[in-house]
Amino acid sequence: MRNKIEIVQIRAADVQQGDVVNRRGPDKDRWLEVARLETLENGSYVVHDEHERESFTAEGYDLVWLQIVLPLRENSHLPVTG
Repeated sequence: MRNKIEIVQIRAADVQQGDVVNRRGPDKDRWLEVARLETLENGSYVVHDEHERESFTAEGYDLVWLQIVLPLRENSHLPVTG
């Protein structure tokens, strides 16, 4: 089965390990898979990738873009019946 990707906005406070997120909007660059979510003393979050090469800081109500994987019901080039 094939999948499609939808991009939705969530709050930084709702980011979870394993999510694929982007702080800069739904661009095709700068996506990272969340390996670790760190909470700072002031309540801000630092989102880290697996190799700690990419990260960003966000407040709890800041918006981040999240990739959602959904299955395609049929072949994408054929009309869906019934």
